[in-house]
Amino acid sequence: MTLVYLTLAWCGGILLGHLLWSWGAIGCATPTGPFGAAAGGMCLLIFLLRRQPARRWSVLLLLTLLLGGWRYHAHPFAACPTPADLAYSNGDDRRAVWVTVEGLVVGYPDVRDVRTQYRVRAETLTIDGMPRPVQGDLLVQAARFPPYAYGDRLRVTGNLQVPPTFDDFDYRAYLAQRGIHSLMRRATVELAARDQGARFWTILYGVRARGSALLNRVLPEPAAALANGMLLGIESGIPPDVDEAFKVTGTTHVIVISGSNIALLSGVLLAALGRLLGKRRAVLPTIAGIALYVLLVGADAAALRAGLMGALYVIAIALGRQSTALVSLFASALLMTLLNPLALWDVGFQLSFMATLGLILFTPAIQARFERFLTARLATDQVRKVMGLLNDALIITLAAQITTLPLVVYYFGRLSLISLVTNFLILPAQPPIMMAGMATLAGGLIWEPLGRVLAVVPWLFLTYTTWVVKLTAAAPFASLETGAWSRALALLYYAVLFGNLGWRRLAATGWVTLPTRRAVTWAALAVLPLWLGISILSARPDGRLHVMFLQGEGGEAALVVTPSGRRVWVWDGRGDGETLATTTRPWLMGWRRGVDVAVGPGAAALWPDAQAVEPAQLAPGTTVRLDDGVVLTRLAAGDDWALALAYGQFRTVLPATLKPDTQAAVLASGDADNLHLVLLKAPGPDTGAWPTADFLAATAPQTVIWPQDTTYPPDVAAVLTGRGALRAPADAVVEVITDGARLWLRQRSASERR
Repeated sequence: MTLVYLTLAWCGGILLGHLLWSWGAIGCATPTGPFGAAAGGMCLLIFLLRRQPARRWSVLLLLTLLLGGWRYHAHPFAACPTPADLAYSNGDDRRAVWVTVEGLVVGYPDVRDVRTQYRVRAETLTIDGMPRPVQGDLLVQAARFPPYAYGDRLRVTGNLQVPPTFDDFDYRAYLAQRGIHSLMRRATVELAARDQGARFWTILYGVRARGSALLNRVLPEPAAALANGMLLGIESGIPPDVDEAFKVTGTTHVIVISGSNIALLSGVLLAALGRLLGKRRAVLPTIAGIALYVLLVGADAAALRAGLMGALYVIAIALGRQSTALVSLFASALLMTLLNPLALWDVGFQLSFMATLGLILFTPAIQARFERFLTARLATDQVRKVMGLLNDALIITLAAQITTLPLVVYYFGRLSLISLVTNFLILPAQPPIMMAGMATLAGGLIWEPLGRVLAVVPWLFLTYTTWVVKLTAAAPFASLETGAWSRALALLYYAVLFGNLGWRRLAATGWVTLPTRRAVTWAALAVLPLWLGISILSARPDGRLHVMFLQGEGGEAALVVTPSGRRVWVWDGRGDGETLATTTRPWLMGWRRGVDVAVGPGAAALWPDAQAVEPAQLAPGTTVRLDDGVVLTRLAAGDDWALALAYGQFRTVLPATLKPDTQAAVLASGDADNLHLVLLKAPGPDTGAWPTADFLAATAPQTVIWPQDTTYPPDVAAVLTGRGALRAPADAVVEVITDGARLWLRQRSASERR
């Protein structure tokens, strides 16, 4: 357990360093000399106390705490750039920096529906025609076609900016965890040269790309996309509706690279190589195989943790010490945070670590309770069979959820009530998917017809998995939006959970009486329902009008939630309506997963359970009274359509993507004379729309939301700048909250709402 305590002290030091940095006690200018002097003094003290184990142990823990803080100081979230760093030239919301960066694509391209993200290692920065050498990584978002690959040298031109932060997601910190401090959206890309990368990574990423293409050829959708996620760590191709179903049922862990993948790979490699080379000689090749697979699938924090634990497991098997799971878990955490202290804030790492910890701490106790229950009712041989099924499909899920529940609800604001049932039904199908899927990849890369034959097996199990997940996701009360849980409540839950474990150890020594132990245990059990109750209440309607503007490729939608919770979805009819509808669903709080009213061309097909309203059905001047005084009015807009939304003193227009000729028609009809907007959401990029100067003058909006990366006519940009328009990231969900008199704005992350 020594390593466990040292790891806790190390991680505590990293957290302390982060707190001191956020308080301004340390920063970029803080010298490292004091850290080194203090560490040296403690090392000397440990040597002097070599005959006093208790005091020496205390000093060792303090030294580890100090070293953790020192490690964070060397690698903080905040960039400490010099003029030689790319991040030194970042622009922000107030200052656009138009540059050209030349650099090498490092990492595997992240392909989305209409765009691709590239990690580019900058070599040259050109500003105002003056090139200079720089260093640092840049995240480039560019058009999907033409595609580029690892090792391509690119010239990218665009607005160099610091990554944004949202009210519900810190994208800047997310990229900082990955060593990226600069962002360029909608970049113009020019290929300078190909195949300039390291040979090892070129081969590895080439195998990954070939494997992904093979799966796409031999499997139909959505099985191909799921297989890419499960086997190769490529999750970007999963259809939005399937992805949402996995989220609702709490089963996303099966479509990402996790400990189960690595454990299966470790077992197969160790067994196969053990027969060929012997158990001890098979250790290094098995570890090498695990390392290659982790690198192949992207080496994110969760995969690294699983890979390190898999390697430690292989070593433990070779040494005959299999009972070191807890030490192995903490050793992997120590190694990961030693390499990158910011991994401590990685959500995937936190969930993976806590799930494994739950398996280690709670699986034996849950197994014992199930065995006692079954032994009293079934024969011994039947108990073994039932326990084998329960261990694989239910007990491990329950044990993992005990320790991951606070994180899931805190980060994602969602509690799956159907998770245990869905996991019970699909987990037995996952090992065949992994085994047959790997065989399909190996066989298909050698000879594609063989891969097509082998693909029948994973296709059957993938189809079954998708069917079960979609079926259970459609059940009433499958998932509950719980609102925002405070960090304090999450910490309280863990304090009670792990404190109770320590309390039991004290009780076993006789220090605590049985009645006292029972009282504390029942008090601990009361924390969870109290926590859930508070969280569920926080997700109820708050008596205010909420309007969320959701950006899509070429179109936009708005979700209007009345003070009593009635939902109205308004779509401009442009872009991909199905994707916009799927993007909307994670923002629907409470039990229901649909909307009450859907307005827009073809909205009935997108929301079959809603009252669909075609804009053509509403004559100009028609008023739709929702509830709580919320009113929608159809404006005269020529051949197009527009709605005025009113609540108390609040006024805005929907949809946000009114074309200039539509605005001109509204002005000509006279409907804009008494509009007097409180808020105007300007159209986003790729919509081909902008607010005209005449429309701005006539409606006189008090607040204008101006998306970044938009190209408006110079006169419009000048008017918006003069009005002090608020800039928002183009891909942000802008939420407007009003009580009819006051107005609040929130920027929320669209891409990270999971």
